[in-house]
Amino acid sequence: MTSKVQVEIQAPVATITLNKPERLNALDLEVWEGIREAAEAVDSAPGVRVVILQGAGGAFCSGLDVKAGSTLGAALESSAGAALPRIRHHLAHLQDCFTRLERVRAPVIAAIQRVCIGAGMELALCCDIRTAAEGTVFAIPEVQLGIIPDMGGTQRLPRTIGISMAKELIYSARRFDAADALRIGFVNHVYPAGEIPARAAELAAEIAANGPLAVQAAKQHLLARARCLACLGSRPGDRPAAVRGPQGRHAGRRGAQARRLSGHVGSNRRRRWQISTTSARSRRSAKCRRGCTRTSSGRTVSASRGTR
Repeated sequence: MTSKVQVEIQAPVATITLNKPERLNALDLEVWEGIREAAEAVDSAPGVRVVILQGAGGAFCSGLDVKAGSTLGAALESSAGAALPRIRHHLAHLQDCFTRLERVRAPVIAAIQRVCIGAGMELALCCDIRTAAEGTVFAIPEVQLGIIPDMGGTQRLPRTIGISMAKELIYSARRFDAADALRIGFVNHVYPAGEIPARAAELAAEIAANGPLAVQAAKQHLLARARCLACLGSRPGDRPAAVRGPQGRHAGRRGAQARRLSGHVGSNRRRRWQISTTSARSRRSAKCRRGCTRTSSGRTVSASRGTR
């Protein structure tokens, strides 16, 4: 594992530290891959119930290290036709490094101080809980560089703070402070700068005191729900929108016909939606790319995981 990302395991808590303080823990290719390796190390360590992600030198992460040069490297040296597939593959690799952290079985707490900018903010979004120090500067300024937040910012940020606020922050590239981050729901707590390590440790101990398998199962269900909502185009707490277009209309007609054949007619809404199991496949549903189906009753059915 690279020295730019360090892992300390003192069960039940593991600590991942971005160790590039001279650059405010800015991300280069080595750091990206170190994050993935750290996530794998934490997952393979027995007894770990909570993970804390922090930065060395009193700063969290200042985003992409532009002085280190592009992470694309040789991918840009080819012709345009040959470079595009390589660029896509490279970006997918970097995204997978962040996703690997998001999918660590134990909850991850981000201890954010001083700066949380660009890809650093997208890294924080991979954590389950975010705490911030007073005076921390936040921003997602990729559009100022002529690029988009392609490390999950356009996906995880709307799920965290809502689509309208996410659009405003991404389009404007505006900087905001810890108080604003708390107000919009990006962080869970704001503490004085010197208290962040202790406060993160307190929260980690509180979580670690609970049943580890139950906590881990709860995290997996929450992640699965977030992914399904993303595919269905819904925000957390919203019912999925009805399927539109010819497919949606046909599904609705089939469902109405099934209800008539089953004898469930009349003004009672509950009876109207009580369709027999033989006609269950006729119910109107919204289907996401991962094969999950959200039925009219609000349940999510997955071929691999069953009903939840």
